[in-house]
Amino acid sequence: MEFLKDWITQIIYIAILSIVLELLVPSSSLKKYAKVAIGFVIMITILNPLINFLKGGANIEAYVFKNDYFLKNINIEQISKEAEKQRANLIVAEYKKRLIEQIKEKLLNLYEIEGVEVEVSFVEDLNDKEFGKIKEITLSFRNARRVSQNSEKIAKPTEDKKFNYEEIKKTISTFYNVPLKNISIKEE
Repeated sequence: MEFLKDWITQIIYIAILSIVLELLVPSSSLKKYAKVAIGFVIMITILNPLINFLKGGANIEAYVFKNDYFLKNINIEQISKEAEKQRANLIVAEYKKRLIEQIKEKLLNLYEIEGVEVEVSFVEDLNDKEFGKIKEITLSFRNARRVSQNSEKIAKPTEDKKFNYEEIKKTISTFYNVPLKNISIKEE
C-alpha cells in the first residue's frame, strides 16, 4: 500500500510541476517542445513502477506475505488478550462461587443453618498481591432455617428461627480474617 501511495504522490508532484513549467514558457514555438518533454517525464513517471515490476524489481508476493503475517500476528495477539481476560473472569467467578459455598457449608456445619443468602466482595484483580482478600460479607437470613442433623446426616427443618448473629459474625470474621464491621447481617 505504501508503494502505491508513493507512486500516486510522485505523479501528482510531476503534474503540478508540469503545469508550472508550462506557465513559465512563453507562447512561442518553444512551448510545443516543452509540452512534449513534460509529457515524456509524466509518462516515464507512470511507467517506471510497471517496468520495475516486469523486470522483477517489485516482489508482490513479498508484500502479500508481509501483510498476511502482520495481520495474523495482530489476530493472535488480540485472541491471546481476549483469552486472558476470559480466563481471569472465570477464575474470579469460580473463586466467588466456592467462597460462597464454603460460607454456607460452614453455617450448616457449625450452626445447622441452611438457606442463608451470601454476598461477598473481595479483591478481584489477579495481578494484585492481595487477590482474593475479602473486603465485605453480607449474610441474609430472610429464607434461612435451622435444620437438625441426626446420625445418618439427614437434615430436617425445624421451626426455630432464632439465630445468634453476633456469634456467627465472630466466627466468620475469625475464619476469613474479615473485620467485624465489614460483615453485615440482614435479618428477616
